[in-house]
Amino acid sequence: MSSKSLTSSKETPYFICSVIISIFIYLIAAFSLIGIAIALVIFAFILLSNAIMLGSVRGNGVRVSEQQFPDIYDRVVDLAGKMELEKVPDIFVLHSEGAFNAFATRFFGRNMVVIYSEVFELAREQGEKELDFIIAHELSHIKRRHVWKSILVIPAAFVPFLSQAYSRACEYTCDREAAYYIQDGVAAKRALTILGIGKGLYKEVNDFAYLEQIHSESNAAVWVAELLSTHPLLPKRIQAVGQFMGVEGTPNFEPNAGKIAIGATVSIAVLSFLYVGLIVLAVVGSVFLTSIFPTDAESAGHEMLESDFYPDATTPLMISAANGDISNVEKYISEGADIHAKDEESTTALHYAVYNDEFEVIQLLLDNGANPNDFDNYSTALTAALANESYEIAALLYNSGANPTVKDAYGDSALDYLEVDTQEEFEYLLKSMY
Repeated sequence: MSSKSLTSSKETPYFICSVIISIFIYLIAAFSLIGIAIALVIFAFILLSNAIMLGSVRGNGVRVSEQQFPDIYDRVVDLAGKMELEKVPDIFVLHSEGAFNAFATRFFGRNMVVIYSEVFELAREQGEKELDFIIAHELSHIKRRHVWKSILVIPAAFVPFLSQAYSRACEYTCDREAAYYIQDGVAAKRALTILGIGKGLYKEVNDFAYLEQIHSESNAAVWVAELLSTHPLLPKRIQAVGQFMGVEGTPNFEPNAGKIAIGATVSIAVLSFLYVGLIVLAVVGSVFLTSIFPTDAESAGHEMLESDFYPDATTPLMISAANGDISNVEKYISEGADIHAKDEESTTALHYAVYNDEFEVIQLLLDNGANPNDFDNYSTALTAALANESYEIAALLYNSGANPTVKDAYGDSALDYLEVDTQEEFEYLLKSMY
């Protein structure tokens, strides 16, 4: 049997797709110093984290060798030879605290297989073939350079579900290869069953009933869980390896596509409903709050007059001018509001507009007879504009007749603000500032 026939049909297409996407991202990063820096930081972080983790394994784990568990070492050497590996990888056994797993990796250029103690104990409990399958599965990862390939296509992880799909395809490939090299499909199925229930109960599992879960436990949640996983669902792996090895009695269950579709549709509908509901709730809440706390100057004017934000004697015209509400300013003027009225600090509607940089309101007030030389207890309209560095408004006031020599309550005139001595200098400098 050729290596090609052992490879999952989906592994190569997913890998090619991942390589194309990764190369595209690498090219983009190559033309950006920031992109290169980010890529280097990511790779450095990955290598450092991996080195620290594997350093702990090599420091604490028990290394399998001719002197340490020689029977297991001989089987690793035998499998590595059958699989035509150039060099037998370093094998370490690590206490797993009940976890049942093994993995292949690289440590500074050296291939490693880490076997958890629960798996290793299979060899001491008459599960030699099952242990051989698990070891061969990890050796297959090394043979096919899956570790290096996964690092190469890291940028493909930006594409949702692609890197997980590639990883699942690799698992199917290694299951096939391991089963082929130990030449025992039944043991391969049992070894995968152990991953689901443990080394104590796996012999009691009803194989057919477990695989039937591929169909009976098929729904949108299970489907999404597998999409997000780097490993296929265990019943699927068991069925696939049994079919590949031609194990008698291996069924052919399929996921319930209709059930998955209905679940996915309902989930999307519910999420969409909730999303739309939140938007509607936000809009209704906004309208409700606006009705309680109106922002329109006409409806809120009297409440604002009674608040501490404005001094007493503030008129609705002044409030509208401060808020830039030009439609209400026009309304109040047309209704005969006193455009020259002052509050307790002698501030007029024009002053309110100047303080808040409301150019259009200022223009409207001036067009309707507002005094450009208005002053309150603090400043003239012109000095207030200059204090705000609103030079366009200052020019509007000046061109409407504001006198730059008039001093404010602090004894400063518009000439003083621009640090000039004459009105001609003031006019020239002001024109150059807007």
